[in-house]
Amino acid sequence: MASPRPCRPFVALAAVLFLAAGCGQSRPSAHTAPPSESPRQHAASDRETATASEATVAEANPICRDDQAIRESERNRASCFHLQPGVTTTKVIKPQVALKSGKTKSGKVGKTAQATPKTTAKKGPKTAAKTPPAPKTKVVQTTGLCQPQSLIYARCRTGFKTCQMGNTSPVEWFACARKNGATTSTPTVGAVIILDGNSGRNMPTGHPAYVEEAHKNQDGTWSLRISHTNYDRKCHLDLDAKVLFDPKRMTASFESGPWGPWAKNLKALGFILR
Repeated sequence: MASPRPCRPFVALAAVLFLAAGCGQSRPSAHTAPPSESPRQHAASDRETATASEATVAEANPICRDDQAIRESERNRASCFHLQPGVTTTKVIKPQVALKSGKTKSGKVGKTAQATPKTTAKKGPKTAAKTPPAPKTKVVQTTGLCQPQSLIYARCRTGFKTCQMGNTSPVEWFACARKNGATTSTPTVGAVIILDGNSGRNMPTGHPAYVEEAHKNQDGTWSLRISHTNYDRKCHLDLDAKVLFDPKRMTASFESGPWGPWAKNLKALGFILR
C-alpha cells in the first residue's frame, strides 16, 4: 500500500502567509559566511542571495525595516565618510577711478568757473591742497561647503532615496517623508532621527542622525546610539554618541560625544523610515 502524500495545499498556504507577513521580527540572513570569508566577500554573497520574494515584500512595505540594509550600513559605515574640506576661492575687486570734475568734454575749464568776484575771496595763509586717499583693492575669500553634509551622510548610511528635492533641509525631508507615511515617533534601528530647527544653536534647518542602536528603558525613554556628521559646521564625524530620547516630550539629550556637554532636551520631530 502506498504511503499518503503530504497535503500540498497547506504547504502553499503557509508560504503565502510567510510572504504576506511583511515587516515582522528581524530575521537572520539566509546566507551565513564561513569564518574564512572576508567582509567584502560576505557582503557580495549577501547581495547575491537576496531573493525576488524579499524584493517584492520590500516594495509592498516601503517603511519596512530592511535587516540586510542595516547590516550593510553597520559594516560599511566608514565608506560613507571621506572628509572633503570646502574649497576656498579668492576674488580681487579693483576700485573704479572717478573722473575729475570741473571740466567740460573738451577738457577746458568753463567760463562759470572764472566768474567768482575777487571781493569774496579772503586772504589767509597758504595751505597745501589735500588729496583724497587712493581707494584700496579688496580681496574677498569665500570657502565653499565641506562634505559630507549631515543630510548627505544620513542618506548614504540608510540608502533612503525618498524626497530628494535638491538642496533639501532635514526639516523639509521629514515633512515630505511624513506625507508619504514614512515617519514614526518610535526609535528604530536603521532610521534617521530628525532634530527640529534651532536658531540658537546654529542649526535653523534641523539636523539628522543615523540610529545605530535603540533600547527601550523601563521608564519609557529610549537609549540610542547614533552617528552624525557636520555637528561642528566643519563636516567632522561623530560616531556612536549616546542619546536619551523621550517619546512623551519628543526630546533628545546627548550623553556623550562633542554635543554631550550642552545638547540637552533638543526638540525632535521624529524618525524617518525606509
